[in-house]
Amino acid sequence: MRPQLYFAFDAGRAVAAFQDAPARGVSCAPGSFVLLLPGMRARVRHDAPIEMLSLTFPRDALAGRGDPRAYIAALIGDLPRTTVDPGVRALAIEARRALVQESSLDLRYLAALGTAMLERALQVIGRGAPTHGRAAMSPFKLHRVMDHIESKLDSKITVQELAALAGLSTAHFARAFRQATGEAPHHFILTRRIARVRELLRDPTLSLATVSFRAGFSSHAHMTSAFRRLTGLAPAAYRSAVAQRLAS
Repeated sequence: MRPQLYFAFDAGRAVAAFQDAPARGVSCAPGSFVLLLPGMRARVRHDAPIEMLSLTFPRDALAGRGDPRAYIAALIGDLPRTTVDPGVRALAIEARRALVQESSLDLRYLAALGTAMLERALQVIGRGAPTHGRAAMSPFKLHRVMDHIESKLDSKITVQELAALAGLSTAHFARAFRQATGEAPHHFILTRRIARVRELLRDPTLSLATVSFRAGFSSHAHMTSAFRRLTGLAPAAYRSAVAQRLAS
């Protein structure tokens, strides 16, 4: 009977985290998290490669708050909902950074990050954070937009073309997309390009100029600046770190 938390970093398509029955599923879009009731069996279904952080907490994680299942159920009801929050996102990104980049992993630090994520998630849900609603953008339209972005990462992508694809005005689309993913369209596209760079850097035969071109950046310098800003490392340093980790 342990609470579970899932955070979706990025995906070509929406991620579906299910309760016991498929009919009671919830879509977990990139940048969102879902908190599951203790004892709830989660099934995750996806149609494309995804990157998720899955946390299972000890039974005493909610010590002092009574029965854990009753406590969380009072916040989320019988059916979990996906929620976007910059605090949870920042903690998840830091956990990923520690897992990927630190050669000597401090498990106590990771445990502290996990505890902080749970506390933040409970706080956000308790005060009624914005949740994904069908009125903002239907799962079908979001799926269609995500597919389009993934297929054109090596090309120029405009908010106008994405809005047209969703059948919405540019302003309405920008608001609906942020509500569904937690990010503005431009920033979401940038994070997907950075994710593509990370994939391409695993191939040592590709030059950095080729990587930047295939990820849709206008230049090697632009890629390096954006990559450093979002990951804290230059592409060459990231490539070296990955190679060292694979060799060890």
